[in-house]
Amino acid sequence: IENIKSCLDYEELFIFILPILYMISSQIGSLDKFFSGGLQNGIITEISGLRGTGKSHLALQFAIEVLSKNEKVLFIDTTVEFRPERFLQMLQSRNLPSSLLENLHVSHVTDTQKQIDVLEYFQNEHFSLLIIDNVTDLFSFEYSKKEHLIEKNVNFGNYMVKLSKLTQSTNIPVIITNQVLSHDDINYQRMHVQLENYIHQKIQLEKIKNSYTCKVSSPFILDEKFDYRITNSGIEETESI
Repeated sequence: IENIKSCLDYEELFIFILPILYMISSQIGSLDKFFSGGLQNGIITEISGLRGTGKSHLALQFAIEVLSKNEKVLFIDTTVEFRPERFLQMLQSRNLPSSLLENLHVSHVTDTQKQIDVLEYFQNEHFSLLIIDNVTDLFSFEYSKKEHLIEKNVNFGNYMVKLSKLTQSTNIPVIITNQVLSHDDINYQRMHVQLENYIHQKIQLEKIKNSYTCKVSSPFILDEKFDYRITNSGIEETESI
């Protein structure tokens, strides 16, 4: 900090430090510790995993702190699987008021063009967090044929460029979820190569037999992991065995 102060005046120093100070908690001790306090502004975080590992739960768990501060969250639902009653259960299990739902804006999108267009709504409103659940689902569905592979990659790449620029211009943290699929006992992630250049940090959720493990990777930290369980409150850390 002393070196920064010698180069910047007070106003410039304030602008430089402010984005780093604002963190969004996951409500999970180890995960917040790995991220030095929580999600930072202007960062795209990917939550990936097989179906049923708690991707949407964890994404919504990040929203709790934002909503508790009477700030707005935009949740883009591309699978039309969002259930407000499940999130309400998470709030009630934490003794939080149901009125927090009022600042959770949910956009159900059913095609890739709507998924692209809704970013304009985000840019024109004052949101403190953007969640896209699931980021690749509609692109994989609409461009499922082999002859559409190039078109899919180009359009999805353009979408991620737009999302990345939006993240930087608004200085808002973005969470995207992505589906992991399994074929012949081999797990693979949808459009992994196309996503790689735009993700700042990754949260991988895995289920091995009856145990859940969360793995965290980022250029800023060493790879870390912890065990967890899914409860009425959402994702809870458990002791590693």
